[in-house]
Amino acid sequence: MKTAIARLALVLVLLTLVVSPVLALADLPAALDYLETQQNADGGFGNGFTPDSALGSTADVLLAILALDGDPAAFVQGGNTPLTYLSTSAPAAAGSGDLSKLILALVAAGENPRLFGGVDSVDKLEALAGADGRIGGAADTFVSTLMSVIALKSVERPVSQASLELIRTAQQDDGGWAWDGSASTPSDTNTTAYAVQALLASGEPAGGDAVAKALAYYEGIQNDDGGWPYQNPSDYGTATDANSTAVTVQALLAAGEDPAEGGWTSALGTTPYDALDALQNGSGAWSWKADAPGDNLLATVQAAPARAGKALLLATMSVGEAASLAPATVPVTGGPGVDPAWLLTASGLALALGGILLRARKR
Repeated sequence: MKTAIARLALVLVLLTLVVSPVLALADLPAALDYLETQQNADGGFGNGFTPDSALGSTADVLLAILALDGDPAAFVQGGNTPLTYLSTSAPAAAGSGDLSKLILALVAAGENPRLFGGVDSVDKLEALAGADGRIGGAADTFVSTLMSVIALKSVERPVSQASLELIRTAQQDDGGWAWDGSASTPSDTNTTAYAVQALLASGEPAGGDAVAKALAYYEGIQNDDGGWPYQNPSDYGTATDANSTAVTVQALLAAGEDPAEGGWTSALGTTPYDALDALQNGSGAWSWKADAPGDNLLATVQAAPARAGKALLLATMSVGEAASLAPATVPVTGGPGVDPAWLLTASGLALALGGILLRARKR
């Protein structure tokens, strides 16, 4: 009898393990394997639209690798790693979109962005702050300002009250934010996610009005499969996409919410994590949407960290005031450098303008 009871108990334990709503960690190593196949010979990564390496997309991939507990040094092509590519490209970073992504990735990798690549990327970003609160140049958008605030807080630098007030006043009546920060453009899930994380990183309480309104916005447009579209209503459809669901999950995590439980379970019993799981392919990559099932680099880079339960701000580092720079160095895994001058013409585009790009995808 005791043996039969023990066997029954073992079966019940195994069944509990099977049906418990845990993260599908077994799929995350496959995502790392997929990312490795997308690396270019210069150590960098394309932006999902063009194959050539770009600073912003390489920084995004580096963040994803670190969020998945991967080793960036193991991503080697032609003797180059993602950090090799970023080291040679850092001097060309000019817009706040690229600079903020670079800083976030370097901090997560344990690299000082005041010294990396022989440039002070923090000082360059701070120099782009305007009296009106916007951070960036002519090619940068409101989204770039949001990313810049998060990046500055990652290096424990002050953010002006003008920037914080700009964010707060740009929140629309429905609780969301628009990619251009205006009241005339409909709010979207992606910009809202960055705005929430920017405010929280700057000390906004998770229980405050701004965050509460944003969470209500998300609750009101969540799809039955547990995920989110870019916008709802939208002229381009309201089906769940991996990118929008991922950045929304990151906003929820930053606000202390559990996307696997509570109010984030849809009427059909599905969660945001279920929605993301349904879009992961056998290759380890994520597809953008169910009706676009192919492997998608940008969707993978955004979905994987969210599925690992990580918000955008992975780490913080105190870098102090601007300091004298040491001579530029290249990581020991470095190979021949690349000419990054072309990045100047692409500054603020590609992944740095997440809201615009996702709108373009839906056209």
